[in-house]
Amino acid sequence: MVKKFLSDCGMNDEQVERVAFLVGHHHTFHDIDGIDYQILIEADYIANASENGYSKMNVANFMNKIMTTESGKRLTKAVFCL
Repeated sequence: MVKKFLSDCGMNDEQVERVAFLVGHHHTFHDIDGIDYQILIEADYIANASENGYSKMNVANFMNKIMTTESGKRLTKAVFCL
């Protein structure tokens, strides 16, 4: 669906493939291969944790084990008062 949706947006094939990969793997926390993927994982987790009321322990665990960007960690600490 992603490839079809993006077929006439002006992106090249490599870009379309990357977006399709990211959409399909945005809940997969292993083998993160690129800053785009890392940012997506972190942002999606922050949104989900906020919307679904994840415990502070769950959020802290994710932040310490999965997050690698300083911006993601800073935002997580601010949003969840860690």
